[in-house]
Amino acid sequence: MKKHKQTILLGIALIGLSILLHAVHYVVFRDMHHIMIFLVADIAFIPLEVFFVSVVLERIIEKRDERMITKKLNMLIGLFYQEVGNYLLTHLVAADKGLGDGAISANIDFKWNASKYDELASCIQAHKYSVSMPLIDLKGLDQKLTVHKDMIVNLITNPTIQEHGAFSEVLMSTFHLADELKHRPIDELEQVDIDHLKVDIDRVYRRLAEEWVSYMLHLQVEYPYLFLAAVKNNPFDNREASVKESEALLTY
Repeated sequence: MKKHKQTILLGIALIGLSILLHAVHYVVFRDMHHIMIFLVADIAFIPLEVFFVSVVLERIIEKRDERMITKKLNMLIGLFYQEVGNYLLTHLVAADKGLGDGAISANIDFKWNASKYDELASCIQAHKYSVSMPLIDLKGLDQKLTVHKDMIVNLITNPTIQEHGAFSEVLMSTFHLADELKHRPIDELEQVDIDHLKVDIDRVYRRLAEEWVSYMLHLQVEYPYLFLAAVKNNPFDNREASVKESEALLTY
């Protein structure tokens, strides 16, 4: 309200100053004819000024802001995957027996283009996500998520993240899993607890995998040196890390 009032007062002051300057011009030169010529000419330019300021310039600023927001968003997504996401995804992929038949082939390297990533995204979306609970280290998951719980909360409440629905779902499902693990007796789980946790883990698994595709594409385009490390630790490529790294370097 105060800012709005200040804007109105500024507008009134500028209009008053314009009137005063025109009055001084008339008093000094006594030439109303030229005053009216310049006044009409200035008014005629107003539509053009409005167009360039409100449409062209505003669009340029809007595009710049969008690029800045996207860059910041991708940095936050990268932070999450480096600290938590890659660990979770690697662990969950190892517990997914459905991947044994090569259900998802993702031997990513620097030759990959947007079309290849689209194919991978379709494959990942079609996959049936179901982990084998005996292969899940629940204590390890609990410890990892507990250590990074504050970071996850900070990301959830970040305004930039809130505008990205898909990644917000990744964070919320991960936070929910952390909460469930914290409030269940991991050493004495009943079958109902195991069944509930499996649903939560499968949800996190799916959302992590789907968002991971966009994350990898971003790294390849913007941060090749980080992309190389991500390729080396690619959870959907079961080759030895050294083999993945050496072959990726050939396409660098």
